Amino acid sequence: MSLTPLHYRVVGQDDYMLDISVDSAGAYRIDCGDHTSHTPRQGQLNEVACSNLQALIDTLGAPREHPAPEGTTGFVATLSVGSPPEIRRYRIWEGALEQEPDILALVRALEVI
Repeated sequence: MSLTPLHYRVVGQDDYMLDISVDSAGAYRIDCGDHTSHTPRQGQLNEVACSNLQALIDTLGAPREHPAPEGTTGFVATLSVGSPPEIRRYRIWEGALEQEPDILALVRALEVI
């Protein structure tokens, strides 16, 4: 099964960062950190997990942005779906994820890899 490649990145406060990449073959890399360092995790999704992610990708609406409220810093997420030259980019403040159920479902699935 071929999966649409995706990349999810959140930059938070106090050096918090989460970076998740999944390629078309289901190979993933998760890099996260805060004021301490964490070794990146890597692995391979099974066919069921790839199929589930692809189903969530297929439900995504058009690319859109939800900027952080004025004066808010951090926890802005970027979700890139696809390969060049056809990449869809979603930029959203994590506080607005509840307003975007299609993006929220995909992000939650990525967070439990």
